[in-house]
Amino acid sequence: MATVAASLAGCVPNTEDDQKVITIFGSQGGQMDLNTNSFTLLLEEKFDVDIEFETTGYGSAEANEARQISLAGGDLPEAYMLVPWASQFSKAELQRYSDQGVIVPLNDLIDEYAPNIADALKAEPAFAELATTPDGNILGLPQWNDCFHCSYPYKFWINSQWLENLGVEMPTTPDEFFDVMTAFKTGDPNGNGVADEIPITGSSQWSIVPYIMNAFISNSFNTGANANGQPVSLGLDGDTVQMQTMQDGWREGLKFLNKMWAAGLFDPASFSQGDDAMQATGNSVEGVFLGGATVIHPGLFVSFAPPNPDARENQYDAVPPLNGAEGQIATYQLPSAPGATFVITKAADENEQKVIMEIMDYIFTPEGHLRAQAGEEGIGWRAPEEGEIALDQSLEPSFVDLPLDEENEADYNGNWGPMAQVFDTEEWRNAQVQPLDIYTIEGAERRFFEATELYEGLESDALFPYWNLWVANEDASELSTLTTNIESNVATSTAEFITGVRDPNNDGEWQAYLDGLAGLGVDRYIEIWQKAYDQ
Repeated sequence: MATVAASLAGCVPNTEDDQKVITIFGSQGGQMDLNTNSFTLLLEEKFDVDIEFETTGYGSAEANEARQISLAGGDLPEAYMLVPWASQFSKAELQRYSDQGVIVPLNDLIDEYAPNIADALKAEPAFAELATTPDGNILGLPQWNDCFHCSYPYKFWINSQWLENLGVEMPTTPDEFFDVMTAFKTGDPNGNGVADEIPITGSSQWSIVPYIMNAFISNSFNTGANANGQPVSLGLDGDTVQMQTMQDGWREGLKFLNKMWAAGLFDPASFSQGDDAMQATGNSVEGVFLGGATVIHPGLFVSFAPPNPDARENQYDAVPPLNGAEGQIATYQLPSAPGATFVITKAADENEQKVIMEIMDYIFTPEGHLRAQAGEEGIGWRAPEEGEIALDQSLEPSFVDLPLDEENEADYNGNWGPMAQVFDTEEWRNAQVQPLDIYTIEGAERRFFEATELYEGLESDALFPYWNLWVANEDASELSTLTTNIESNVATSTAEFITGVRDPNNDGEWQAYLDGLAGLGVDRYIEIWQKAYDQ
């Protein structure tokens, strides 16, 4: 009897044994180890849990494959906490996995356990709109990242030193733009006596098209970055969805771009090279060869860190949108990606759901957000000092982001980084301290901020807000195929028209392009999005 009693006593879990283990699938980079991360350890102590991470990296292909394997494996984690530019749940996936019972709606959990998330959804209606299905469910939370300079990603950065060297003004119209780029090609602005200048470059990720095309028709077209299988060829005529890339204005823009190509004003590798090759040209040790590019910031085609010895990264400044057929137009895109980075799965029982929501809610507090994203005070960030100013000078400065010390584990493994970028409001981002000197690495964010002010508010009424639309479940699979086929065709055809493989001046070739899109189901493509827009 004594032996049996002892045995039974040994089966009764004590408080420590009963501690919940929560498995989270997350993204980490570099030297980070989420399982030993000091923010993870802080949460474990604060919420009396043991967090075990299944991890993937920041590479898109790697992260998406790992996430799909995790979902298909049968042994689901209790939650997913992802980063949008590596891997996240699309809106179609959220609806599908919700219908299958794989993920659980968050509405009741937010109401009961997450007052800070509830407040955030009320304070930022656009965040709530992004997260909420037409029937009122919140199936997962997207990251809200109100990045001002990301909102207008297709800025043209021109070599203003070359403008000065040649004594020419900043262009304001398409014709002036053509003339300035011609001067860059023929006027030897780099002063080496050789006609080796490349007026405009681009890459397979950052198209030469959007900035120039906006002078002819409003567009969100891009061949790589920020396209991500989205309907970037669409626009609005009032409340009617249409293909911007099938309109007369698009053809006129192609004619102008083809004229620039024929004049040798574009880098021949613009449609094929990757960002690394583009930057290798920008960083050439033989000299400065680039006149400019359409990118979110010039660090994509010339290195900021470490800076070039001749400080060429400081030669590039943003050109305001060109004054074209409809005035000045800039492409706006919501900087927060549609879908969700945070979901809770059916593997979580009621108590685990409660704890997971409390953890996420803590990251929505000012204290938790700063600690999760920037790390420990004095290591990842510090308080402002007297005289320091915020990025938006109308705001009270909040904190100073300190440089990463890759030798100090408390620094590189002291926060969750981009995985914790859950509610970066405009005020939170723009209250960070930034130096006034924009031509330094430390002042780069202010440089991007000031450049974006040239584009702010110039978006067209034709803007198609696809990020806020939910496509019906029964249309999702068909739409995925249509999007891939149609948007890929537009990208390929655009490159062909610009480079002269097709002639945009030829009526027959233009009609063949339109007929090709019709054969791919463009009418159905528009119909599905019109239905989503009308909901």
